[in-house]
Amino acid sequence: MKYEELKEQVKAVPASQAKDYRELLSLASIAGDVWPQFKKHLEQAQDCRCFFKSIYDDDACRFENAWAYWAKMNKELWADRFEAERALRNVTLDNKGVFLKGGGNELLIPLSGRSHAASIYLFRENGFNEKAAEFYGAINGSFTCAGIELEGAFDVYRAHRALIFERWEIDQLKRRADGKGQIRTGCDCSTPW
Repeated sequence: MKYEELKEQVKAVPASQAKDYRELLSLASIAGDVWPQFKKHLEQAQDCRCFFKSIYDDDACRFENAWAYWAKMNKELWADRFEAERALRNVTLDNKGVFLKGGGNELLIPLSGRSHAASIYLFRENGFNEKAAEFYGAINGSFTCAGIELEGAFDVYRAHRALIFERWEIDQLKRRADGKGQIRTGCDCSTPW
């Protein structure tokens, strides 16, 4: 397929999906063509859906924005395609969510979907494509989640039936070591409420 064909097919997508496909096209496009890393996917695709699906199926593209948008749009179960430090699958949910417990406090993080089970992942900083997930908040301290003992500073994400913790380092002033922001924007489990 050629880029002009891709554009025409995206324009012809049913109205209920038009916004998502226009966004996918903008994420995959540059200067009147697709990004170089997507060229082979475009040449081999039969239609626009096959093109975007082939990007998602290619692990070499898993840190791309178009990959993340497709994963989020289709509620794909993608976390196992990254190298987690720890993964706990098929955790039975309490009250349609997962509890964090620390410092005498409990926090319920709700997860959407019809299943009564979820997966919990721990990644190092930048260990997965965070654009494929929904940012929930940040937490610092010692806490447990479904029997997993965690200590440190984490961003917390939700992705369909998955709860994701992204570990990051803090400096002496309680700021992210890489300069992304203050830790106090999240919850500190060592402080009683």
